[in-house]
Amino acid sequence: EKSVTEILKQLKMPYGVFVIEISENSDFSEQGRDKIRFMFSANKGVKPDDMSRVASGGELSRLMLAIKAVAAENAYIPTLIFDEIDTGVSGEVASKLGDIMQKMGESLQIVSITHLPQIASKAKNHFFVYKDESEQKTRSCIRQLSHDERVTEIAKMLSNDKITPEAIRAAEVLISL
Repeated sequence: EKSVTEILKQLKMPYGVFVIEISENSDFSEQGRDKIRFMFSANKGVKPDDMSRVASGGELSRLMLAIKAVAAENAYIPTLIFDEIDTGVSGEVASKLGDIMQKMGESLQIVSITHLPQIASKAKNHFFVYKDESEQKTRSCIRQLSHDERVTEIAKMLSNDKITPEAIRAAEVLISL
């Protein structure tokens, strides 16, 4: 609880609180005898409640990253896959998400599907996923990008596919941070 709450503060949730509530059922069920609920509050003075009911999309993204970061520190998990963990966040929070994922990547493999330049720019390797429709059937494909291709893709993320010299320079700056 304490570690997750600390990460939430790093992710611009200064009043975020995470609590694990454990109670015992009278009988055993398919899930065992313990009833475990993840409780959450993002706001000052608001009592934590079931996270599935009270967390917005952006709050849930940050909360899930915090939980996974703590779990990865305390158990051997060789690979974590994040499929748009950045939903509902942008700007500085996206950059903080990227920082935490980058730090996690020092001790385990992180695969992240993202559309945010702040996160993509922090990757050690950048892959491009695309569909090939040249045959009778559509195929999903993936290929690793060169440095120049990576700059171009991040510039597209910054400028809605219209690549300007300013977007190229911003992409280069993001990658260098």
